[in-house]
Amino acid sequence: MKKIFMVLFALMSISAIAQKPRWVGNTPKEQNNTYRFVEVVSVGQDLEAARIEAQKILAQNEQLRNAVMMNVNTGKLSNIEQVYTNGNLQETIHDKITVQMEIQGQEFRLQASSVDEYVEGRKHGVYRLHTLFMVAVTDNPVFDRIYLSTSYGVTPAVMSVIPGMGQIYKGCTAKGIVMLASEAALGAGIVFCENQRADYKKKMKEQPRFAKDYNTKSNNWQTARNVCIGVAAAVWVYNIVDASVARGARRVKVKRAGVGGLTMSPMLLPDGGGISMAYRF
Repeated sequence: MKKIFMVLFALMSISAIAQKPRWVGNTPKEQNNTYRFVEVVSVGQDLEAARIEAQKILAQNEQLRNAVMMNVNTGKLSNIEQVYTNGNLQETIHDKITVQMEIQGQEFRLQASSVDEYVEGRKHGVYRLHTLFMVAVTDNPVFDRIYLSTSYGVTPAVMSVIPGMGQIYKGCTAKGIVMLASEAALGAGIVFCENQRADYKKKMKEQPRFAKDYNTKSNNWQTARNVCIGVAAAVWVYNIVDASVARGARRVKVKRAGVGGLTMSPMLLPDGGGISMAYRF
């Protein structure tokens, strides 16, 4: 019984473990062909250094792959943002980032917008940072509207009829595996206890002189079986509730720009650059 409660405690503890975003290793799908999503992994002595390094890596990967001589200059990454409430979703619009590069005297301009970032951790004194960018592939790109959400609707609750499947769907893989393993272990415990109970009941008939002792053991196994049934039912109910209300891994939802709401588009002008903003009702 002690082990069973230890498993349940571990189940509760895993709820607090931060999950990496769904976009890590699986970039979202663009809604138009003027830009594309790019994930960059960078390291730095602190987060600000890792962010600057991410910009340099992005610039090099996008424009300077075959360059022999290059000079990349970036400014400090600012995080000016506007947050809007939209149901259960939180929309974050980051400022445009312009990276100036020079290859053998020729300048290039890369237009990009930071979407989200995830700090994987700190190891050997350096931070490892994952950054998701929207990167322009045309001169005047139209960046889609981006929503960062931890909500997954009712689907996880429906899937959690099979313990752990709802959690796995939401990106909480470790928690889902613990749920599934717990129910499997409890199910095996129920079968084992019932077999032992039935075996002692059979022995009571075959060896009447030990009937009292066998009856006591049979009752003990019956109690253990009932406890396993009760705990399994509790874990199953908790599994459904958790799949319904607990936050899942952060994900990026993309809505086509111009379909209602605020639209932001980087612009290249003869004497500089800027951002056009429009709100459609």
